[in-house]
Amino acid sequence: MRRNSKRALGAIGAAGAALAFAAGPALADPGEFRPLTGTGSDTTQYVLGGLGEAVAIGGSKAIGSYDAIGSATIQTRADGPQFVRPNGSGNGVKALTASINPTGTYRWNGVDVTGQLDFARSSSGPSTQGSALTYIPFAKDAVSYAYASFGDASVPSWLTLDDLAAIYKGLVTTYQDNNGATRQYVPVLPQTGSGTRAFFLQQIGVSETQVAWITDTVQENDGAEIDAIGELVPFSVASWVAQSNHVVPNTIDDNIVVLGGIDTDFIGVAPAVRFAKQNAAFPVTRLVYNVVETSRLTGQNSADVLLRQTFAGAQSAVCAATDVIAAYGFGTIPNCGDTTTYRSGYVTP
Repeated sequence: MRRNSKRALGAIGAAGAALAFAAGPALADPGEFRPLTGTGSDTTQYVLGGLGEAVAIGGSKAIGSYDAIGSATIQTRADGPQFVRPNGSGNGVKALTASINPTGTYRWNGVDVTGQLDFARSSSGPSTQGSALTYIPFAKDAVSYAYASFGDASVPSWLTLDDLAAIYKGLVTTYQDNNGATRQYVPVLPQTGSGTRAFFLQQIGVSETQVAWITDTVQENDGAEIDAIGELVPFSVASWVAQSNHVVPNTIDDNIVVLGGIDTDFIGVAPAVRFAKQNAAFPVTRLVYNVVETSRLTGQNSADVLLRQTFAGAQSAVCAATDVIAAYGFGTIPNCGDTTTYRSGYVTP
């Protein structure tokens, strides 16, 4: 449906030149069955893949994180079923609920996945009332808008949150490019269920109902699909940084996809800084989480103990892996591993 055009290098991104991290190659699904399995957010799939290779407890790798996109189905246990790959934070939490299966009736895309998942990756916080699920923060991300560079015809490189709200509501439809020509804004959103989509709309104060007129969607953080004059798309800064530094598969270079800055009080703040690093001063930030069943945080069986050792508390294995977290473009946080603050009810699949 969308085209992928290739253009010669011209402008550089808001953060300047890229610098490769020594983080090793980006990883896809684990090549073996592991005790803690999870799915969900596209934004955090690569950092969880990296943590899966870095985190070993008792001499064995604990985390088996399955990508948001890829082959049609996955299998997470040796004796388990094949099931449709959950794509996005919302779908990851729904699949986790189906795996917990508190009513005995939940299915994920028609398949009984009871006991097949231990966590969900989520780039947005709790969305329902309740305490059945705990969202455990482990890093900080930021979100801005991305666009393909067309030189003087490009969308403005600085916009306010109010500007973005008006664009996504359809109230502002054009801009003047640097040559004085009138151009059409083409607001695009990530796929339904994307945590980046939900967070971005929340930050600009726009509801899903108000963007129902936008029918053009893309896989979140996929720069290959941002390829037309006037297009702008919510984009994870950590994902852009990791792609810019070639730590993960790069989708931003062919179309010269750059990040816009947010204008606050007439002061523009760039989302990334020199050497493609997340800008700590950027105002639109969010926590990213691993979601688990709350009751497992006090469970005494070996699987629950392993879950806590891996994700829960500031001394957990994930929170200790700050070099891996930073290498994938995320910022470290003082409340890494917090299991008391962010709770929700089950999310019905």
